Amino acid sequence: MSLWKALGRETLNHIGKRPGSRAVTLVMVSLAFVIFNTFLLVSWNLERLLQRELQSVRIEAFLSPELTQAEGRSLSDLVSTMNGVRSVYYVSVYEAEALFRAEMPEQERLLDLLSGQFRLPASIQVSLEPGWDNESGVRSLAAAIQGLEGVTEAVFGEEYLPGLSKTVSAFRKLLVFLGTVLAVSIALVVAYTVRLSVLQRSLTVEIMSIVGAPDWFIIAPFLAEGTLTGLAGALGGLLISVVLSGMLQGAVGHSFLPPQLFWTVVLLGGATGAVGAILGIRPGKTSDGSNNQI
Repeated sequence: MSLWKALGRETLNHIGKRPGSRAVTLVMVSLAFVIFNTFLLVSWNLERLLQRELQSVRIEAFLSPELTQAEGRSLSDLVSTMNGVRSVYYVSVYEAEALFRAEMPEQERLLDLLSGQFRLPASIQVSLEPGWDNESGVRSLAAAIQGLEGVTEAVFGEEYLPGLSKTVSAFRKLLVFLGTVLAVSIALVVAYTVRLSVLQRSLTVEIMSIVGAPDWFIIAPFLAEGTLTGLAGALGGLLISVVLSGMLQGAVGHSFLPPQLFWTVVLLGGATGAVGAILGIRPGKTSDGSNNQI
């Protein structure tokens, strides 16, 4: 028990030294996490937007003008039996015209001018079962509906959904790349700070080794330094991100990171700091060329 108390005192004493260099390291790590958090926040909000759009997607199948209303309703019943279809709604020619006039009153005169030559087609509006509200599911179901006799076209927002999906995918890849680069950078910064601590305390380390202190007892304070630096930097970066997010909320509506991502960033900081500490306490050379190791 006394050994653990001694370890605690040694760790606190170690961390309390060189506050200036530790503060600089902490600022650098925090700013690195601000950049990472920004991309993570944008990627997460874009993914939420994509999911909302997919969940609200409806397939609209336009029917051939040769079909009678009874045939159109029969086709609607057939679509309702297809896999992935939750509900269908048949929109007659007259209802389509009424909806057009209600939703686009500025174009009502144009519809009156063309009424003798053109009629809006009847259509079937299709909502999807849960599990089908993804791009591949919507696309395959729309293709199956369009293949039915009497359906001239089935649309679902294919003009913008693929572009949104590609944007989200690109941000995911950029986030992985950026996270890897920042993790390596943070680990190297922490490793450099821990290496300075090792060099500064080389005499203390040597004395502790001579008196028989176990290796883990000597290494633990340096490992704690790196891990706490990573944790504090991640929390500092998140705090700055929260402030910036609040300042931009009025201009750009968005949601901050959910708790699971918040704590993932914190754990990433701790893990990165620990890796940096391990790199920092590896054997190295002192200025006189001799080995300096723990």
